[in-house]
Amino acid sequence: MKKKRIIIIAVVCVAVVAVAGTVFGVRAYNDYTLQQQTEERIKRIDDTYADFLDETDRSKKLEKLSDFIKNKPSTNDKIAVEVLNAVEPKYSETLEKMQKYFTDDYDKIIKENTISSDSLNKMNDKKKIQDCIDKLNSLKQIIDSEKEIVFNQNSQNNADSYLKKTEGLISSYSDRIQEIEKAEEQKAEEDKKAAEGKKKQEESENSSYNDTSSVNDISNEDNSYSESNDYNAGTSNNSSDNSYSDGNSTSNNNGGNGTMVGGRYVEGSWHSYTDEDGTSYFDDKGNAWDDKGNTWNYYEIWDEIGIEHWTYAVE
Repeated sequence: MKKKRIIIIAVVCVAVVAVAGTVFGVRAYNDYTLQQQTEERIKRIDDTYADFLDETDRSKKLEKLSDFIKNKPSTNDKIAVEVLNAVEPKYSETLEKMQKYFTDDYDKIIKENTISSDSLNKMNDKKKIQDCIDKLNSLKQIIDSEKEIVFNQNSQNNADSYLKKTEGLISSYSDRIQEIEKAEEQKAEEDKKAAEGKKKQEESENSSYNDTSSVNDISNEDNSYSESNDYNAGTSNNSSDNSYSDGNSTSNNNGGNGTMVGGRYVEGSWHSYTDEDGTSYFDDKGNAWDDKGNTWNYYEIWDEIGIEHWTYAVE
């Protein structure tokens, strides 16, 4: 009886050991399988990211990012929850780095086309400002077309942040261009008025000059005389002894009002004399000048040499 008990106890112990070994063996196998699946999934993620970095075409990079999002590991792929939990951190980290490539590009474009308020207020280069507007408008279109992929689950909030920033810059640039154009219009109007005023002034001056020239021409024509005219000196009464005839010509003007004659303002009568040296002018006070700027006084000269004063006979 005692021997039978020993045998039963031995059989039970063997059975317990067998069961325990089986349990531990199954668990070890499952752990190994889960580890293999986890490593395989992580390797796929690393390979996808390496391909993404090697790609140089932006549109193809976007396609790879889109595929990466679509192929996110899930229980629908008959993946154990343990594997998903182990892979999730690696997947999220890689997704963020791939999306950052595009957001960094957005930030670069915005930075390159941002003009500070102080610089903008002093800038008058409409072409440069408009170029910034065009590039920011293009960026808006790009963000709008890529936001579902680049920003993924949080697309609306992040996309709105970028769009709001670009729209704010575009609005301020457009306002500055309008200010520049308004200033240009005002300046053009001022220049136009100034040109018209200058033109009227020149026309007025030319008209005044032409009127004076016409009066002088008429006066000179009326008072000129040739070889047969007399040049009278002193108080003689057109005597034949004081006749002056040598081919030169003179003219006189008895106008009572002042006028410009030979570059000099004259009041009262004035006379002119033309010979091979040019034209000389003199008034009834003995003052004389020529068209070369020389001046003298006949009375003073005559006084020095002792000649009696004479007057010019005006007919």
